[in-house]
Amino acid sequence: MRKLFVLVLCAMMAFSVCAQAETLTGSAKGFGGVLTVEVTKDGDTITGVEITAQSETAAVAGGALEAIPAAIVEANSTDVDVVTGATVTSNAIIAAVVNALDPDAVPYEEPVAAVLADADAYFGLGIDTMGRIGPGKDATETSVYSFNAVIVSALFDADGRILDIYMDQIEIATPNYDGEGMPHFSGFPGQGGYNWDENHDGTIAGKTEDTEESFLAEVANWSTKRERGDGYHMNTGSWRTQADGFQGLFIGKTVEEIEEWFGAYTSDRNGRPLKAGSENEQDAAKYDALSDEEKAMLADVTTTATMSLNDSHGNILAAIAKAFENRVPLHVELAK
Repeated sequence: MRKLFVLVLCAMMAFSVCAQAETLTGSAKGFGGVLTVEVTKDGDTITGVEITAQSETAAVAGGALEAIPAAIVEANSTDVDVVTGATVTSNAIIAAVVNALDPDAVPYEEPVAAVLADADAYFGLGIDTMGRIGPGKDATETSVYSFNAVIVSALFDADGRILDIYMDQIEIATPNYDGEGMPHFSGFPGQGGYNWDENHDGTIAGKTEDTEESFLAEVANWSTKRERGDGYHMNTGSWRTQADGFQGLFIGKTVEEIEEWFGAYTSDRNGRPLKAGSENEQDAAKYDALSDEEKAMLADVTTTATMSLNDSHGNILAAIAKAFENRVPLHVELAK
Protein backbone atom coordinates (compact mmCIF):
# COMPACT_ATOMS: atom_id res chain seq x y z
CA MET A 1 0.00 0.00 0.00
CA ARG A 2 2.81 2.34 0.94
CA LYS A 3 4.58 1.66 -2.39
CA LEU A 4 1.38 2.41 -4.30
CA PHE A 5 0.97 5.66 -2.39
CA VAL A 6 4.50 6.76 -3.26
CA LEU A 7 3.93 6.00 -6.95
CA VAL A 8 0.70 7.96 -6.99
CA LEU A 9 2.35 10.90 -5.21
CA CYS A 10 5.23 10.96 -7.71
CA ALA A 11 2.79 10.88 -10.58
CA MET A 12 0.86 13.78 -9.14
CA MET A 13 4.04 15.82 -8.65
CA ALA A 14 5.15 15.11 -12.21
CA PHE A 15 1.75 16.10 -13.53
CA SER A 16 1.91 19.30 -11.52
CA VAL A 17 5.35 20.18 -12.95
CA CYS A 18 4.24 19.38 -16.50
CA ALA A 19 1.11 21.42 -16.05
CA GLN A 20 3.13 24.48 -15.04
CA ALA A 21 5.98 24.22 -17.60
CA GLU A 22 5.22 25.20 -21.19
CA THR A 23 7.04 26.13 -24.39
CA LEU A 24 5.72 28.97 -26.56
CA THR A 25 6.71 30.12 -30.04
CA GLY A 26 6.77 33.71 -31.30
CA SER A 27 8.01 35.64 -34.33
CA ALA A 28 8.88 39.20 -35.33
CA LYS A 29 10.43 41.03 -38.28
CA GLY A 30 14.20 41.36 -37.89
CA PHE A 31 16.72 43.28 -39.95
CA GLY A 32 17.37 40.35 -42.28
CA GLY A 33 13.96 38.68 -42.22
CA VAL A 34 11.68 36.76 -39.87
CA LEU A 35 13.14 36.01 -36.44
CA THR A 36 11.55 33.16 -34.41
CA VAL A 37 12.00 32.25 -30.74
CA GLU A 38 10.94 29.50 -28.35
CA VAL A 39 10.11 30.72 -24.87
CA THR A 40 10.03 28.26 -21.98
CA LYS A 41 7.92 29.17 -18.94
CA ASP A 42 7.43 27.61 -15.53
CA GLY A 43 4.29 29.20 -14.24
CA ASP A 44 4.90 32.93 -14.40
CA THR A 45 8.66 32.55 -14.70
CA ILE A 46 10.52 32.71 -18.02
CA THR A 47 13.10 29.94 -17.76
CA GLY A 48 14.51 30.04 -21.28
CA VAL A 49 14.55 31.97 -24.55
CA GLU A 50 16.01 30.27 -27.62
CA ILE A 51 16.27 31.82 -31.07
CA THR A 52 15.31 29.05 -33.47
CA ALA A 53 15.34 30.92 -36.78
CA GLN A 54 16.95 34.18 -37.91
CA SER A 55 18.71 35.79 -40.89
CA GLU A 56 20.58 38.58 -39.14
CA THR A 57 24.09 39.68 -40.07
CA ALA A 58 26.39 37.99 -37.54
CA ALA A 59 28.99 40.76 -37.48
CA VAL A 60 26.36 43.35 -36.53
CA ALA A 61 23.70 41.40 -34.65
CA GLY A 62 25.83 38.78 -32.87
CA GLY A 63 25.87 40.63 -29.56
CA ALA A 64 22.10 41.03 -29.50
CA LEU A 65 21.44 37.41 -30.46
CA GLU A 66 23.46 36.32 -27.43
CA ALA A 67 22.70 39.00 -24.88
CA ILE A 68 18.98 39.76 -25.27
CA PRO A 69 17.62 36.21 -24.61
CA ALA A 70 19.80 35.91 -21.50
CA ALA A 71 18.73 39.37 -20.28
CA ILE A 72 15.04 38.50 -20.66
CA VAL A 73 15.48 35.29 -18.65
CA GLU A 74 17.45 37.09 -15.93
CA ALA A 75 14.90 39.90 -15.67
CA ASN A 76 11.92 37.59 -16.18
CA SER A 77 10.66 40.39 -18.38
CA THR A 78 10.91 41.79 -21.90
CA ASP A 79 11.67 45.21 -20.44
CA VAL A 80 15.43 45.00 -21.10
CA ASP A 81 17.97 47.30 -22.69
CA VAL A 82 18.79 46.88 -26.37
CA VAL A 83 22.34 46.20 -27.54
CA THR A 84 24.02 49.30 -28.96
CA GLY A 85 24.67 48.94 -32.67
CA ALA A 86 22.10 46.15 -33.02
CA THR A 87 18.90 47.99 -32.14
CA VAL A 88 16.74 46.43 -34.86
CA THR A 89 17.74 42.87 -33.96
CA SER A 90 17.38 43.58 -30.23
CA ASN A 91 13.86 44.91 -30.70
CA ALA A 92 12.98 41.99 -32.97
CA ILE A 93 13.98 39.45 -30.29
CA ILE A 94 11.97 41.34 -27.67
CA ALA A 95 8.95 41.58 -29.99
CA ALA A 96 9.15 37.87 -30.82
CA VAL A 97 9.15 36.97 -27.11
CA VAL A 98 6.17 39.29 -26.51
CA ASN A 99 4.39 37.62 -29.44
CA ALA A 100 5.06 34.20 -27.88
CA LEU A 101 3.77 35.24 -24.47
CA ASP A 102 0.60 36.94 -25.73
CA PRO A 103 -0.02 36.26 -29.44
CA ASP A 104 -3.57 37.61 -29.32
CA ALA A 105 -2.50 40.99 -27.98
CA VAL A 106 0.62 41.17 -30.15
CA PRO A 107 -0.11 39.22 -33.36
CA TYR A 108 2.45 38.58 -36.08
CA GLU A 109 1.62 38.26 -39.76
CA GLU A 110 3.95 36.72 -42.31
CA PRO A 111 5.05 39.24 -44.98
CA VAL A 112 3.83 38.74 -48.50
CA ALA A 113 6.66 38.47 -51.01
CA ALA A 114 6.10 40.26 -54.30
CA VAL A 115 8.24 41.12 -57.31
CA LEU A 116 7.67 44.49 -58.93
CA ALA A 117 5.50 44.54 -62.05
CA ASP A 118 4.91 40.78 -61.73
CA ALA A 119 8.14 40.28 -63.65
CA ASP A 120 11.85 40.12 -63.02
CA ALA A 121 13.26 43.54 -62.20
CA TYR A 122 16.82 44.58 -61.52
CA PHE A 123 18.26 47.65 -59.82
CA GLY A 124 21.62 49.13 -60.78
CA LEU A 125 23.70 52.09 -59.65
CA GLY A 126 26.42 53.48 -61.90
CA ILE A 127 28.97 56.22 -61.23
CA ASP A 128 31.46 57.49 -63.77
CA THR A 129 34.09 60.09 -62.88
CA MET A 130 36.60 62.08 -64.91
CA GLY A 131 39.02 64.95 -64.44
CA ARG A 132 39.37 67.94 -66.74
CA ILE A 133 42.20 70.35 -67.39
CA GLY A 134 40.49 73.66 -68.07
CA PRO A 135 38.37 75.27 -69.29
CA GLY A 136 41.19 77.70 -69.89
CA LYS A 137 43.29 79.77 -67.52
CA ASP A 138 42.74 82.85 -65.43
CA ALA A 139 44.37 86.26 -65.97
CA THR A 140 47.51 85.08 -64.16
CA GLU A 141 47.85 82.11 -66.52
CA THR A 142 46.91 79.72 -63.71
CA SER A 143 44.94 76.79 -65.08
CA VAL A 144 41.39 75.92 -64.18
CA TYR A 145 40.90 72.30 -63.13
CA SER A 146 37.68 70.41 -62.55
CA PHE A 147 36.28 66.94 -62.02
CA ASN A 148 32.89 65.42 -62.78
CA ALA A 149 30.95 62.50 -61.41
CA VAL A 150 27.81 61.26 -63.19
CA ILE A 151 25.46 59.16 -61.04
CA VAL A 152 22.75 56.97 -62.57
CA SER A 153 20.26 54.72 -60.83
CA ALA A 154 18.07 52.55 -63.04
CA LEU A 155 15.57 49.72 -63.05
CA PHE A 156 15.94 47.09 -65.78
CA ASP A 157 13.62 44.29 -66.84
CA ALA A 158 14.77 40.73 -67.54
CA ASP A 159 15.70 41.71 -71.12
CA GLY A 160 17.84 44.63 -69.98
CA ARG A 161 15.34 47.30 -71.00
CA ILE A 162 15.13 50.36 -68.80
CA LEU A 163 11.95 50.53 -66.73
CA ASP A 164 12.94 53.71 -64.92
CA ILE A 165 16.07 55.85 -64.71
CA TYR A 166 17.31 58.80 -62.69
CA MET A 167 20.44 60.80 -63.53
CA ASP A 168 22.40 63.41 -61.62
CA GLN A 169 25.88 64.86 -61.80
CA ILE A 170 28.27 66.87 -59.69
CA GLU A 171 30.89 69.10 -61.25
CA ILE A 172 33.56 70.74 -59.08
CA ALA A 173 36.07 73.35 -60.35
CA THR A 174 38.93 75.36 -58.94
CA PRO A 175 37.74 78.78 -57.72
CA ASN A 176 39.38 80.72 -60.54
CA TYR A 177 36.63 79.50 -62.87
CA ASP A 178 34.15 82.17 -63.94
CA GLY A 179 31.09 79.90 -63.95
CA GLU A 180 28.62 81.50 -61.56
CA GLY A 181 27.12 78.95 -59.18
CA MET A 182 29.87 76.40 -59.85
CA PRO A 183 30.86 74.38 -56.75
CA HIS A 184 34.52 74.95 -55.97
CA PHE A 185 37.48 73.03 -54.56
CA SER A 186 40.47 75.13 -53.51
CA GLY A 187 42.66 72.22 -52.42
CA PHE A 188 43.43 70.58 -49.12
CA PRO A 189 44.41 72.69 -46.09
CA GLY A 190 48.02 73.75 -45.89
CA GLN A 191 48.57 74.16 -49.64
CA GLY A 192 48.35 77.97 -49.70
CA GLY A 193 44.87 78.32 -51.22
CA TYR A 194 44.01 78.86 -54.89
CA ASN A 195 43.37 81.85 -57.15
CA TRP A 196 39.95 83.28 -56.33
CA ASP A 197 37.70 84.87 -58.97
CA GLU A 198 35.35 86.65 -56.61
CA ASN A 199 33.17 88.41 -59.21
CA HIS A 200 33.26 85.72 -61.93
CA ASP A 201 34.79 88.20 -64.33
CA GLY A 202 38.11 86.47 -65.02
CA THR A 203 40.02 88.79 -62.69
CA ILE A 204 41.71 87.23 -59.67
CA ALA A 205 40.94 88.87 -56.33
CA GLY A 206 43.56 86.94 -54.34
CA LYS A 207 43.83 83.53 -52.74
CA THR A 208 41.10 81.51 -51.07
CA GLU A 209 41.28 80.85 -47.34
CA ASP A 210 43.57 78.01 -46.36
CA THR A 211 42.12 76.59 -43.15
CA GLU A 212 40.47 73.37 -42.11
CA GLU A 213 37.26 75.32 -41.49
CA SER A 214 37.21 76.82 -45.00
CA PHE A 215 37.96 73.40 -46.51
CA LEU A 216 35.05 71.76 -44.68
CA ALA A 217 32.70 74.64 -45.50
CA GLU A 218 33.61 74.55 -49.19
CA VAL A 219 32.91 70.82 -49.48
CA ALA A 220 29.68 71.12 -47.47
CA ASN A 221 28.39 73.65 -50.03
CA TRP A 222 28.83 71.36 -53.03
CA SER A 223 25.58 70.72 -54.87
CA THR A 224 24.67 68.49 -57.79
CA LYS A 225 23.47 69.82 -61.11
CA ARG A 226 19.92 68.81 -60.23
CA GLU A 227 20.19 70.58 -56.89
CA ARG A 228 21.35 73.73 -58.69
CA GLY A 229 17.91 73.68 -60.35
CA ASP A 230 16.82 76.33 -62.81
CA GLY A 231 19.83 78.44 -61.82
CA TYR A 232 21.94 76.15 -63.99
CA HIS A 233 20.95 77.74 -67.32
CA MET A 234 21.69 76.02 -70.62
CA ASN A 235 20.79 76.88 -74.21
CA THR A 236 17.53 74.98 -73.69
CA GLY A 237 16.16 74.96 -70.15
CA SER A 238 18.41 73.81 -67.32
CA TRP A 239 20.56 70.76 -66.74
CA ARG A 240 17.72 69.28 -64.69
CA THR A 241 15.10 69.67 -67.44
CA GLN A 242 17.51 68.35 -70.08
CA ALA A 243 18.31 65.30 -67.95
CA ASP A 244 14.58 64.69 -67.55
CA GLY A 245 14.20 64.82 -71.33
CA PHE A 246 16.89 62.20 -71.87
CA GLN A 247 15.47 60.01 -69.13
CA GLY A 248 12.16 59.87 -70.97
CA LEU A 249 13.99 58.98 -74.17
CA PHE A 250 15.84 56.09 -72.51
CA ILE A 251 12.76 54.33 -71.09
CA GLY A 252 12.24 51.02 -72.89
CA LYS A 253 15.74 50.95 -74.38
CA THR A 254 18.66 48.67 -73.55
CA VAL A 255 22.14 50.03 -72.93
CA GLU A 256 23.16 48.77 -76.37
CA GLU A 257 20.21 50.56 -78.00
CA ILE A 258 21.10 53.81 -76.20
CA GLU A 259 24.69 53.54 -77.41
CA GLU A 260 23.44 52.88 -80.95
CA TRP A 261 21.15 55.91 -80.71
CA PHE A 262 24.08 58.01 -79.54
CA GLY A 263 26.25 56.86 -82.44
CA ALA A 264 23.55 57.54 -85.03
CA TYR A 265 21.99 60.77 -83.84
CA THR A 266 24.62 62.86 -82.06
CA SER A 267 27.59 64.89 -83.22
CA ASP A 268 30.84 62.96 -83.58
CA ARG A 269 32.57 66.12 -82.34
CA ASN A 270 30.82 66.86 -79.06
CA GLY A 271 28.20 64.18 -78.42
CA ARG A 272 25.23 66.54 -78.66
CA PRO A 273 22.02 65.58 -80.51
CA LEU A 274 22.06 66.64 -84.15
CA LYS A 275 19.91 69.62 -85.19
CA ALA A 276 18.84 71.13 -88.47
CA GLY A 277 20.80 74.11 -89.72
CA SER A 278 24.17 73.26 -88.18
CA GLU A 279 27.02 75.42 -89.48
CA ASN A 280 29.47 72.58 -88.92
CA GLU A 281 30.01 70.70 -92.17
CA GLN A 282 30.50 67.33 -90.49
CA ASP A 283 27.35 67.62 -88.34
CA ALA A 284 25.29 68.95 -91.26
CA ALA A 285 26.30 66.02 -93.48
CA LYS A 286 25.41 63.48 -90.79
CA TYR A 287 22.04 65.13 -90.19
CA ASP A 288 21.18 65.42 -93.91
CA ALA A 289 21.74 61.67 -94.33
CA LEU A 290 18.90 60.89 -91.92
CA SER A 291 15.36 60.03 -92.95
CA ASP A 292 12.48 62.45 -92.45
CA GLU A 293 11.20 60.26 -89.63
CA GLU A 294 14.57 60.35 -87.87
CA LYS A 295 14.76 64.13 -88.29
CA ALA A 296 11.28 64.48 -86.79
CA MET A 297 12.35 62.34 -83.82
CA LEU A 298 15.43 64.53 -83.27
CA ALA A 299 13.36 67.70 -83.52
CA ASP A 300 11.20 66.35 -80.72
CA VAL A 301 14.20 65.34 -78.58
CA THR A 302 16.00 68.68 -78.98
CA THR A 303 13.02 70.69 -77.77
CA THR A 304 14.12 69.64 -74.27
CA ALA A 305 17.52 67.88 -74.49
CA THR A 306 20.52 69.31 -76.34
CA MET A 307 23.45 68.68 -73.99
CA SER A 308 26.12 66.08 -74.65
CA LEU A 309 25.85 62.53 -73.38
CA ASN A 310 29.63 62.14 -73.43
CA ASP A 311 32.11 65.00 -73.38
CA SER A 312 34.65 66.56 -71.03
CA HIS A 313 31.84 67.54 -68.66
CA GLY A 314 30.95 63.92 -67.99
CA ASN A 315 30.16 60.57 -69.58
CA ILE A 316 26.48 59.86 -69.02
CA LEU A 317 26.58 56.83 -71.31
CA ALA A 318 29.31 55.19 -69.23
CA ALA A 319 27.34 55.72 -66.01
CA ILE A 320 24.26 54.07 -67.56
CA ALA A 321 26.38 51.13 -68.72
CA LYS A 322 27.86 50.76 -65.22
CA ALA A 323 24.37 50.81 -63.69
CA PHE A 324 23.48 47.88 -65.94
CA GLU A 325 26.70 46.04 -65.09
CA ASN A 326 26.07 46.52 -61.37
CA ARG A 327 22.41 45.48 -61.48
CA VAL A 328 21.05 43.06 -58.88
CA PRO A 329 17.66 41.32 -58.70
CA LEU A 330 15.06 43.48 -57.04
CA HIS A 331 12.89 41.70 -54.51
CA VAL A 332 10.44 43.57 -52.32
CA GLU A 333 8.58 42.26 -49.28
CA LEU A 334 5.21 43.90 -48.81
CA ALA A 335 3.26 43.61 -45.59
CA LYS A 336 -0.24 42.23 -45.83
